[in-house]
Amino acid sequence: MVKTLNHNDLNIRGAYPTVAPLVRLRHLARQLRLFKPRVNRSDQAGNLLTRYRGRGMNFEEVRYYQPGDDVRSIDWRVTARTGETHTKLFQEERERPVVILLDLRSPMFFGSQNAFKSVAACSIAAALAWAGLQHGDRIGALVFSDQGVDTVRPRRSHHAVLAAIHGMVETAGALQSPIANDGSQPLSVLLEEARRIARPGSALFLISDCHDLDESCEQPLYLLTRHADLQVLRITDPLEQQLPEQPLTISDGQQRTFLAKSSRLLRQQFANQQYRVREQTAQLCRRLRLPLVDFDNTQPVVPVLLSTYGERQPSPSRRPA
Repeated sequence: MVKTLNHNDLNIRGAYPTVAPLVRLRHLARQLRLFKPRVNRSDQAGNLLTRYRGRGMNFEEVRYYQPGDDVRSIDWRVTARTGETHTKLFQEERERPVVILLDLRSPMFFGSQNAFKSVAACSIAAALAWAGLQHGDRIGALVFSDQGVDTVRPRRSHHAVLAAIHGMVETAGALQSPIANDGSQPLSVLLEEARRIARPGSALFLISDCHDLDESCEQPLYLLTRHADLQVLRITDPLEQQLPEQPLTISDGQQRTFLAKSSRLLRQQFANQQYRVREQTAQLCRRLRLPLVDFDNTQPVVPVLLSTYGERQPSPSRRPA
């Protein structure tokens, strides 16, 4: 008997991620497709269509023979039928390296319900990595901490995904406070490092709360997206957008702090400030034509992953015309 996949079993909760639940997300991979077959700028082998003409597996069209065309591609049947020489054109299948840019700096160590932002980020990163591997892509990762960037070079291997998972679990497990120290690096450092690692034609997924994805990141983002495709996956907690009316008790798992009831004016000022920060990020993504996907860490991430990257199957009640 085949056990039906229960998406609730894949919802990872708590303040710290562990390896086993992130490995279980491989069961979700077959339901995800990170990108549709499309024209790609990479010149490696894989399953994404490119502009390169060649003797690949995918037939494109037949046209009149032109000087310089490969004589082995002549379509003799069409040539005999029309009396004029025709040649076949193909599109080669080429791979697209997938690189996960995972922000695990101190501000990600926060959550009001279900899971901390860092845990949600690791869940998303693992699911995307398994999905890429499922479709034959090379998988790499840049795990960004307050101290620097750990690199997993893109490889088409389970070992690459497992290395990324162990790296993110170790980095997230070292977090102790949402307040960054003075030596914490800005997000622009991660983007600069991504330019060094990502080859032309790579697909990049930036997973972060984007609290400092601002104008300082515009130039490195622009340079990065000239040769690679980038998607921004933003993780936020509702408590960071709107303070509650009632008093709160917050904890880091060891110590507790009481927050008194705030005034309406303070709540409004806080909400306005957070809205400006979020809108600044959204405007930056619009200027650079970057897809922006929002995740709420108080909710399971699997439904959003499925709605964004899920395979769309035709309805069984509909039949092709």
